[in-house]
Amino acid sequence: MPPANVLVLDFDGVLCASAQETAVSAWRAGQRFFPEWSGPEPSDEAIAAFTAVRPILETGYQSILLMKRIVDGVPVDEIRAFGSAAAEELVATLGLERTELIAAFGGARDAWIEADLPDWLSRHSFFPGTLERVRERLADDTPVFIATTKQERFVEALLAGQGIELPTERIFGLDARKRKEQVLRELSAQFPESRLHFVEDRIDTLRRVQACPELAAVQLYYADWGYGLPADLTAADADPRLHVWSLDQFLALA
Repeated sequence: MPPANVLVLDFDGVLCASAQETAVSAWRAGQRFFPEWSGPEPSDEAIAAFTAVRPILETGYQSILLMKRIVDGVPVDEIRAFGSAAAEELVATLGLERTELIAAFGGARDAWIEADLPDWLSRHSFFPGTLERVRERLADDTPVFIATTKQERFVEALLAGQGIELPTERIFGLDARKRKEQVLRELSAQFPESRLHFVEDRIDTLRRVQACPELAAVQLYYADWGYGLPADLTAADADPRLHVWSLDQFLALA
C-alpha cells in the first residue's frame, strides 16, 4: 500500500540554523582567493553582518562572495537590497569560476570536519522541535526526503550527529545538480498515489514550483521561522496556494 504522505524538506532554514558555520566556512574558503583575510575566523561583527544577509543566500559558494562584500564595507541593507546579485556580480568582476568557488567552499568544510568534527557540529543548531517531528514521521514510516543546495555529505553528517540516519538516496543536495522542482517531479512519479508536501523557507523557490503545472497537486508550505524576509512572509500570507507554517505547526498533517 503506498504511503499517504511523502515529505520533502529544505534543510538550512527549515531544519537547521547554520549561519555562523557558513560565515566561518566562507571566511576560510575565501582565504584561497583573498590572502589578506587572516586568522581562522572573521570578526564577530562580520559574522553578525553575514547572519543579517543570510536570507539572500541561494547556495553555499555565494557565501564567500557575500563575505567579500561585508569585508569591503558594503552596508548590510545595500547587500540585502540587491539580493543574490550582490554576490553573483562579483564572480565575473573578480575573474573567478563558480566551480572553483564550490570546490573551495566544500574543501574548507571538509578540512574543518576532519580537524575538529565536534567544533563544526557545534556551530549549527536545529530549530526547536523540528527533529522530533522528523523522528515521529520516520517512526510511522512516512518517507522523508531532503532537497537542499547544501552538499549531501554535510547534511548526512549533521543529521547523524543528531542520531538520524537518513539514507543517502533520500538527500538531494548540491552534488545531485537538480533544482528542487525537478526533485519534486521525480518524487511525484515515484509516488503517484501519495500526497507530496514540500516545506521551504525561500519564497522564490516556492514560486518556481508554483510555475510548474505538473506539480499543481504538491502541497506547499512556507516556513516562517527560516531565513525569509518580512516581505516574503507577507507575500506567502497573501498567496492562497501556500500554507504558512509556524514551528508549532511543522509536519502537523491532517
